[in-house]
Amino acid sequence: MSRNQPAESARRAHKAGTTCLVLGFLSGLASIAWLFLFFNLPRDSWEFPSPAAPLLLILFAGIVFTLGIVLRVRAEKVLRILPLTFLTPEEEDQVLAAIRSFESRTSGEIRVHLEASLEGELLEQAQATFERIGMTKTAQRNAVLFFVVVDEHRFAVLGDQGIDEKVAEDFWRDCVARVRERFSERRYAEGLVEGIEIAGAALAEYFPIQPDDVNELPDGISR
Repeated sequence: MSRNQPAESARRAHKAGTTCLVLGFLSGLASIAWLFLFFNLPRDSWEFPSPAAPLLLILFAGIVFTLGIVLRVRAEKVLRILPLTFLTPEEEDQVLAAIRSFESRTSGEIRVHLEASLEGELLEQAQATFERIGMTKTAQRNAVLFFVVVDEHRFAVLGDQGIDEKVAEDFWRDCVARVRERFSERRYAEGLVEGIEIAGAALAEYFPIQPDDVNELPDGISR
């Protein structure tokens, strides 16, 4: 089975789940309206079936709605389109271990941020996030951000001005290329880990770890 087949199946399941949610919601509204009419309108000139019919419709709506939730949750875990499901717990541990390894070699700081969706331009949103989560507050301005838009599986790698002042223009080329290759293979955690390792090895040359080094930023994955 190719790598794309599970993803295609998950996309179909996600669409089916969405359809079930809509159908369940509309069926629930219809059954409520039915019961309202049954109990509130005069029935001497109306032919209403037994209230059992709308009750059965409510049961149907509940089953379909639940099925929709189950299908969407399972599909989202496969598609990795939510910040909470983009990485499995084991993969998150691998990324955090790579971050700790990075910061054991360099005074630079690094974070991974998982954004639900893209609003505008990728680099603009990444830069806004870089500033919002405090990446510009390091003493040497040597922080690195791996910014991932999970619903589109797109990413950007940003370094602060202290890094840009010391490195060549193509400094991030190998790092970005490796992450992009792994993302194209749907190996997202591996891409982040390898990108962090490349960035750490490079920054160790320009910003080596110091005896009095202080961890200036949280090491966790932000969402």
